[in-house]
Amino acid sequence: MLLVVVGFCSPVTLARGDAPATQPDRPTIFQRLAPAQLARFDRDRAALAAKIRKIDVPYPFVRGVFHAHSRLSHDSRGTIDEIVAAAKATSTRIIGLTEHPSREVDVVAENVKGWRDGVYFLAGTEQNNELYWPGRDGTPSLRFVAHPEEVETVDRTRYTGMEIYNTHSDAIDEPIRQLIAAAVLSLPAAVQHPEAAFCALLETPRAFLSRFDRLTRESPFAGLAANDSHQNQRIKLVALPDGDVEAFNADHERIWKGGGVPAAVFRTAFKLKAVPNEPAVLVDFQLDPYAISMRHVGTFLQLSEINERSVRNALRTGRICLGFEIVAPLPQVGFWIEREGKPIGTVGDQVAWSHATTLRCALPTEAEIRIIRNGTCILETKADRVTLDDVQPGVYRMEAHQTLAGRQLPWVLTNPIYVREGASTP
Repeated sequence: MLLVVVGFCSPVTLARGDAPATQPDRPTIFQRLAPAQLARFDRDRAALAAKIRKIDVPYPFVRGVFHAHSRLSHDSRGTIDEIVAAAKATSTRIIGLTEHPSREVDVVAENVKGWRDGVYFLAGTEQNNELYWPGRDGTPSLRFVAHPEEVETVDRTRYTGMEIYNTHSDAIDEPIRQLIAAAVLSLPAAVQHPEAAFCALLETPRAFLSRFDRLTRESPFAGLAANDSHQNQRIKLVALPDGDVEAFNADHERIWKGGGVPAAVFRTAFKLKAVPNEPAVLVDFQLDPYAISMRHVGTFLQLSEINERSVRNALRTGRICLGFEIVAPLPQVGFWIEREGKPIGTVGDQVAWSHATTLRCALPTEAEIRIIRNGTCILETKADRVTLDDVQPGVYRMEAHQTLAGRQLPWVLTNPIYVREGASTP
């Protein structure tokens, strides 16, 4: 295999078959939510966004968000109008709703389907670690493994694919007491830097990806991002006449109480000049508004027209790229196979192998790119474009990472292209 890296790049740093470079120890949640760290993140992200440019790719992608809840779920109060507004704010064209089933109402029958104010909806459910979109308009049903960390074995005869990233899973790997304490104590900075605070939980889902690689080596299997959007995480700080400050969650449960210096810091941060004579709300802050949880990660589908059949087909066949736009915008991304200079397949496709097979990827700015073949990293380099000539049979996917505020974060994770001997090129 000949490795050719083009565009803005540094020399190749991994030879074929080498493992990816090791990651530094992850900072604590207190360090990641520190005010200086959040401010640095926003500065770095703004500088990175300024470098993003439009690119031409042979297979365009459309942004979607999957695993989302409205007030039809018991743990959400969000409305469809709020979801539509957030979709428009994040350039999201497709929403896959996954409500928790209820004994009182048929959440699929009652939910929005098809087009609503320029956004296309699938109506489905989340139950027993499964995302389920029942068939509609003559299309078959879709089932995806949800919260894979809770699923020991995957029945491939039942599932179309799995979540290879889940926002909730990313959050719960933090020690819960530390997470609550850090969230409360960093609240003044989080109010100023809400997306930086949300991104403090982000890391590359290595365990999910490793499992996904094992499954896709056996046969095609689709991977999507789970935003797990609920818009149900709030913190309200209340200053008390005795000098203490209390913090309450969205269910009005007290999750923290403190006095002395911490209480004084909160009163100062939220411009309360003295201890109040009666309880006073310092701030009532939504940690996970739909617009932020949707921007956090998008499931980009490769399709030319949005309708029930095309959306479901893209999900079923894995014509999917994950883009973490809380890290950097992703106006377009390319990962495809060429033969004699002509594109013949992209993510999700099974492409017939020959000696003249070329793999290409293109990004709107340079990043740390990794090409994974059969679960092993065969190339790691900093570039905006990569070309691999004389590609051998295998299962290929791409990762792109960016470094913000000293932390390496995932930006793009693609589904695989399957280069097969004897396969039928689409």
